[in-house]
Amino acid sequence: MNYKKKIINYLNKSGGIITSEYCRGHNIPTVYLSRLSNDGVITKVKNGIYITENGDYDELYFFQYNYKKAIYSYETALYLIGQTDKIPWTNDITVYNGYKFNEKPMLTNVHYVNKYIYELGIEEVDTMFGNKVKTYSYERILCDFILNKKDMDPEVYSKLIMSYPSYDKRNLDSLYYIASKMKIENKVRDIMEVVYE
Repeated sequence: MNYKKKIINYLNKSGGIITSEYCRGHNIPTVYLSRLSNDGVITKVKNGIYITENGDYDELYFFQYNYKKAIYSYETALYLIGQTDKIPWTNDITVYNGYKFNEKPMLTNVHYVNKYIYELGIEEVDTMFGNKVKTYSYERILCDFILNKKDMDPEVYSKLIMSYPSYDKRNLDSLYYIASKMKIENKVRDIMEVVYE
């Protein structure tokens, strides 16, 4: 079996990105990644991630590959769900209280929450390069912004609230469920009543 050929075929289909995790899952010895790297076919960009010269450098995917418990939130999540054109300068991520980073990520705003609300509203979306990442839904983003209004940019906050009625995937049941779990249901209902008037 030609492992190098299998890797190159996958690279042609994956936007030029391959991970050691993918190789292990497909019974390809990871030593072939090192060999292709030594041959100049691929370059190691992060631990366990390799890319071709013409591959898509997908920072959001690479980051979450290394920090699997990090969920994109706040303005980064808005960008990922297509609700802002503003590319974030820093990543907003949420992890649960007590989560320890082996190495604290640079240029990242880390938000800590109780474990019982950490998983509320998680969804998978494609990055601009077609790679899957975990982010929070619009409903969860709304609840986070409302809960932490005093720390939010007033312009972004206002736009987020006013844009929700025109969001084509809006789900009021999900919004109120998340709000109830975060203990802000009445506040969210009051805001939505004003927005929908």
